[in-house]
Amino acid sequence: MPLEPIIEEIIRKGHQQVSEINRYAEEEAEKIISEAKDESREILKRAREEAEKEAERLRRQEISGINLEMKKEELLRKREVVEKVYRLLVEKVQNLSDSEREELLKKILDKYKNEGYLVYSNKKDEEIVRKISKLEYAGNIECIGGVILESRDGEYRINLTFDNLLREVYESKMKEVYEKLFG
Repeated sequence: MPLEPIIEEIIRKGHQQVSEINRYAEEEAEKIISEAKDESREILKRAREEAEKEAERLRRQEISGINLEMKKEELLRKREVVEKVYRLLVEKVQNLSDSEREELLKKILDKYKNEGYLVYSNKKDEEIVRKISKLEYAGNIECIGGVILESRDGEYRINLTFDNLLREVYESKMKEVYEKLFG
């Protein structure tokens, strides 16, 4: 039997198998490439969405920061206005006429006239205090006005200086002042 037809048949079947393997390999390669393209599109889509979310978060954070800074600045300005009002009030009290000072000091001291306290005042009010009070005058203090009363044994003091009274009113009424000034 001749060998040539058998060899040709083997070669033909080999070529056919190689062809099928190549076709299968090409199909698999196309499938892998297609899946890789789909996956890369999905990765890009997720990355874009995450980038957009991060950009929006940063934008909101920036806006929030700016709003916070604006509120801080507004509060600072309001505080400055309230402090200016306080300074103007202190200035007004410092510049009271002698008759107004005497009237205020009389109201303060009348309540304690029979208590046996020692009384202190600033140099400016000394003459008025000596004139309107029977309490023993004990000396001068640094203040814009008013008096300090002290027990004879020195155990306790009552600070009725204009400085202290203004500060107490300022601290207790600050909320009301803010509301009246800024609504």
